This record gives sequence, C-alpha cells and structure tokens, in this order.
Amino acid sequence: GAVSKDELLGEWELLYSSSSTMKYNEGLSGLAGGLTRFGGLKQKIIGTKYLSDVEYTEQVVGKLGGKSYEVKITGDWDMKTELSLFTGKPANVMSVTPDNVVYGPRRDKADHWKSLGPMNMLLLSYIDEDLRIMRGNTSTDTLFIWKRC
Repeated sequence: GAVSKDELLGEWELLYSSSSTMKYNEGLSGLAGGLTRFGGLKQKIIGTKYLSDVEYTEQVVGKLGGKSYEVKITGDWDMKTELSLFTGKPANVMSVTPDNVVYGPRRDKADHWKSLGPMNMLLLSYIDEDLRIMRGNTSTDTLFIWKRC
C-alpha cells in the first residue's frame, strides 16, 4: 500500500549498498579516492506542508596523511505511487532532485553530477521504525539499506 511521507522523515544512515555506480565512484559524491576513502553516508529527510528537503552528508576519510572532510548534497524529494517497471503493480517511488554539492569552500550545482544518479529514483521495498530498504527503479539488483539514526 501507499506509504505516507511522514514515515520517511528523520535521519538515516546507509548500512549497505549494492550499487555498482557507488562502488565505482567510491561513494555517492565520487570525491573519495586516492588519499581518501568513503567513510559513510547519512540522509536527513525533512518534510513540512510546504517543503520537502533532503540532505546527504558523506564522510570522506583520509588515509596515509590525506585529509578527512564532509560532502553535503542538498536537494528536494518526493514520494509518489507509480507503476513498477518490473511488476506492473503500483509501487512507492522516492524521487530526489539534487540541488547543490558542498565540500570545503566549494559549492557546485548538482544537476550534472553523474555519480548522484543511483539515488535519484528508488522504489521503497520495506520500511519500519528502524529500517528502510530501497531498490533501484531500473535495476532491481541495486539495494540501499538504511538504518534510522
């Protein structure tokens, strides 16, 4: 059945992703690599009557003297019911429209940031008070498992 937007609100931590794009880019932003590695991802989902904001905070951790820093990705989100491409049945789809990628003194527009693609349109497969499982909209092999913070 349809899931209310309120069920998604709050802060979530990514426990697992099978996304080949995230593996290739070493995280969501694609900024980790070399002297840094992906150190985790949190997602804050905010919703009011007039506003639906999402904020990702990615930890980029230094190794061998590399500097650690945070990458913030902000945008808008929506939850709607669409017919699944795979089952032909109604499915809860979370769409995210990234707006900005902020790291250090830089602030870049996110509209052409290719590594963000896997998060832009996901099917909600399961949700309870503590756990949320999202699946790729075009690739059912792609899983994102989130734990409520």
